Amino acid sequence: MTAPMPLDPPRARRRAEVARAWARVVGRTAYVPMTADEMEQFLLDKVHTLANALNTELFDPSVAISVGSALVHNDFTGPESLQCTVEILAGALLIDSADHGDRRLAEKVVGLVSNLATGYSNAMRMRTLDQQEHIKQALLKSKREAERRERAANDRFEEVFHASAIGMALTDMAGNLVQTNAALAHILECPEPELADRNIRELFPAEDADDVVISYREVTEGMLPRIRERRRMVRHDGTIAWVYLVISLLRDVNGDPAYHVTMVENLSELQALQNQLGHQSVRDMLTGVANRQHFQSKLDAVLEGAGPHTSITLLHVGIDSFSVINNGLGHLAGDRMLQVVANELRGIVEDYNAVVGRVGGDEFAILLENSPDVPHYQTLIDQINERLAEPTFIGETGVAVCVSIGVAQHVGRAHGRLDLLRAANSTMRRAKAVGKRQWEAHNVHEDHEQKELFALTSAMPGAWEMGELDCEYERVVDLADGRVTALEVLLRWNHPTEGVIGHDRCREMAESTGMSLTIGPWAAMRAVREVTEHGIGDLVLRFRLTEMQSSDGNLAAVLNRMLHSSGLPPDRLEIALDARSVVANRGEAQSNLQAIRDNGVVIGLHEFTGSQAEFAIVEDEQIQSVMLAGALVRNRPDLRKPDSLLTKVTRGMISNLRETGAVVNASGLATPQDAAWWHALGVARGQGEFAGVPGGLVSVLPEHTAQSVNGA
Repeated sequence: MTAPMPLDPPRARRRAEVARAWARVVGRTAYVPMTADEMEQFLLDKVHTLANALNTELFDPSVAISVGSALVHNDFTGPESLQCTVEILAGALLIDSADHGDRRLAEKVVGLVSNLATGYSNAMRMRTLDQQEHIKQALLKSKREAERRERAANDRFEEVFHASAIGMALTDMAGNLVQTNAALAHILECPEPELADRNIRELFPAEDADDVVISYREVTEGMLPRIRERRRMVRHDGTIAWVYLVISLLRDVNGDPAYHVTMVENLSELQALQNQLGHQSVRDMLTGVANRQHFQSKLDAVLEGAGPHTSITLLHVGIDSFSVINNGLGHLAGDRMLQVVANELRGIVEDYNAVVGRVGGDEFAILLENSPDVPHYQTLIDQINERLAEPTFIGETGVAVCVSIGVAQHVGRAHGRLDLLRAANSTMRRAKAVGKRQWEAHNVHEDHEQKELFALTSAMPGAWEMGELDCEYERVVDLADGRVTALEVLLRWNHPTEGVIGHDRCREMAESTGMSLTIGPWAAMRAVREVTEHGIGDLVLRFRLTEMQSSDGNLAAVLNRMLHSSGLPPDRLEIALDARSVVANRGEAQSNLQAIRDNGVVIGLHEFTGSQAEFAIVEDEQIQSVMLAGALVRNRPDLRKPDSLLTKVTRGMISNLRETGAVVNASGLATPQDAAWWHALGVARGQGEFAGVPGGLVSVLPEHTAQSVNGA
């Protein structure tokens, strides 16, 4: 095991607080022969031991056994000491973890606490057995000295026997109870007089009685000096008590077997604690449904045991806008609603062969094995929505939630668990993207396309690192005379198997992962370096930014580096921000307009739709270049009648933009005829297939003119 790293001050302080709280609580449960400072330092050492074991790369929960033993050896043995210890450490270790994203964190904590309890119980048992051994020796000594000190020995025996906290029984060689103490009666919850004249085998379950008799016989015949084993005993009311049983033999003065001494330690509380810890390892602690690991294991078991006609349905349930409850009413209210959702889901499928699990913070899953009595999934979805629509009162506030649901069905056993979970999850995401309280059934073709897109998107950072991404350029043409006036920088991915992936798809994938904030500045610097090396004459270099890039607070710094490293005159650069980000003032979008103006760079605005807020920005911020939204161009007003409403509105919008002094641009123009129509409407510059396909800098530079649209 590698040595633990030095503790940072906040973690060291937290551990000290845990030790202090532990000392304060456990000190009330037992008398410990230590000063307060000594006790706190002792427990702090144990906190370090457990926390370091949790955070080591090679996790070994058995180190906690020594911690449990040390507690017993230092007299932390009050009736509630172990319970207090578990309650303190369970939460503290979760907080102390170095990796809160570790999916096995809860399992590791349970392992440490369980091993601590094991070490504690083993040490307590050995301590008890040592005491028991001393007691037995006293009994033997008393028996042998009976003639000389019979009365004193009897008094001593009676005192030890009846005052012991360990249940004790003296039986004859036939197994009949000769004498019992109050502790045994307490363990069996039976009045002590009712134990008299009973046979020892009656105290054990019928199915265990023969094994117990064999254990007594082995001690009698000398096969073993004593028997130590974990057993079940029957309480007076018929319930089961778990005990640790020790059987030994008393001989008479002649050395012949005379009595059996049976000592019983009550393990019921420890057994209950172990059962609770085991329950927590497979159940979500907040809601009581299966946790993610247990749910996946259940799904694995169903799929592995499925026949060719076995049909299952998997529902992935995500709570809509759950952060509204957490942020508005607090996390306690959020926890309460998670419990409500879990209980309702469990109640809906309780009559079927189904498993409900919590698979995310605000997400649940339902696994149903289909049978004739299981209703169609749409019926179940209606029941879920109806039940969750009923408000739950938290204080005086009635709270209800709605959910989005993805449905995946499968027949047979060919479908892997991970694919099935991913299919249900991605289907739920598509439903959630439509709106609130939506559901969608898994579509193989849509899922295949989305899976391919996700695979490409996740591989994009590696492709950038491997040099598969490159820049290309698209001509921007003056629609009056066909001159190339600017080059727009585009992104291209030379994928080794998919071929060339174009700019629009690259930008969409980069934006979805946040990579646009890394790739965008890289592409800009690459483009200005290439332009500086080859030269582009008097052409303007245009960058059309995404929503995320438009809102980035680092845009001004990137722009300054571009101007400083390239030496290009500022008016040879055009930065077009996304109109949606500027109107919503996301991040630093509106501040970025001022930064662009201060640097003397041409200010552009793209995805312009003609809203009042957009016109206000164009006028107030003195926008120099406006690019019409792609959706507006794709609606093809050029194919409508000249007096159609769409044509009139578009003509008026372009006319108003020109009055502000802004140059109006249109992209995605396929033919010279398209370009001519838009020019007639007032658009000054255009780009698209009519001006040539995008390509490397050299391929777009030689022809600085394109066919005039006036004669097209």
